[in-house]
Amino acid sequence: MIFPPKPVRLDTNENPFGPSPRAITAYFKTAMRLNRYPDYVEYREFISSRLALQPQEVLPTPGSDRGLQTLLQCLSKKYARIVIPSPAFLMYTRFSRLFFNRVEQPPSWLGRGWDAVFRLSGSDAILLLGSPNNPTGEVVEESTVRRFLEEFGMVIMDEAYAEYYGKSFVSFLRGFNNLVLVRTFSKAYGLAGLRSGYLLGESSVLREVERAMGPFDVPTPAVEASKAALEDEDWLRMVVESTSINRAYMVDELNRLDGVKTFDSKANYVPVYVEDAQRVFEKLLAENIRVRSVTSEWGGIEESFLRVTVGTMIELKWFLQALRRILAS
Repeated sequence: MIFPPKPVRLDTNENPFGPSPRAITAYFKTAMRLNRYPDYVEYREFISSRLALQPQEVLPTPGSDRGLQTLLQCLSKKYARIVIPSPAFLMYTRFSRLFFNRVEQPPSWLGRGWDAVFRLSGSDAILLLGSPNNPTGEVVEESTVRRFLEEFGMVIMDEAYAEYYGKSFVSFLRGFNNLVLVRTFSKAYGLAGLRSGYLLGESSVLREVERAMGPFDVPTPAVEASKAALEDEDWLRMVVESTSINRAYMVDELNRLDGVKTFDSKANYVPVYVEDAQRVFEKLLAENIRVRSVTSEWGGIEESFLRVTVGTMIELKWFLQALRRILAS
């Protein structure tokens, strides 16, 4: 087995298989049009037509993070508090604390149920969560989401990893006007370097967000590459299927190791419990293998664990070999 020439990057949930060749071609074809701003009208029509929505229910954003941050900024004028089931993506709380005095983080993932979340419901509150959830990889059932929408003033659902799970809550936009979905091309579509994403939701909500953003925050190369990536369904299918195969292999190998426990994940990463997770994290880093250390900063953490991205087979084998050596020592 040949050691990868660069660090084994299993810490940022990137797609290791790369973007669609069609997306790469579309990116390069924009070189002669860099003097022109992107056409968002056509872009919104393109995305909305694929989702059976109206163009005004789609808002392009420079990555999902920037879209989420601006959305929270706008919603803070109407809602008094925000509820973030935890552990959750660190940027949820970091962004929320910029705009809300009350940021509540009930422990609710890792198989603990939703009672603590429902106790904090109310029309004055926003609920922010992901499905699949980062860092646990768990998903929310449709019946639970329906109840969330009935009991909270606004629900923001981050679907950054929805392609890996194969399910989205887009259909809920037809029945609820208090739902906003956050989408990205950074994960399964392999366009993390272009910072391309979009919001889906009620037109009046998105119109407020659009006013708070720059007029052309998503550049032409990102727009054209994103469109091509959406069209190449065969490539996306290959990425999702390859990730599923590699994830199953990694989980099976990890479960064979003494003192290691995994948590079921529907995304392209796996929560891994090991004794003294921080020490294992540091030893892996010393071997040029990067994983994510999930600590109390993420909220709702009783025991620190590692979040390991599902990489290529050679990356996973190198990670597993290193982990075996570290555990043995």
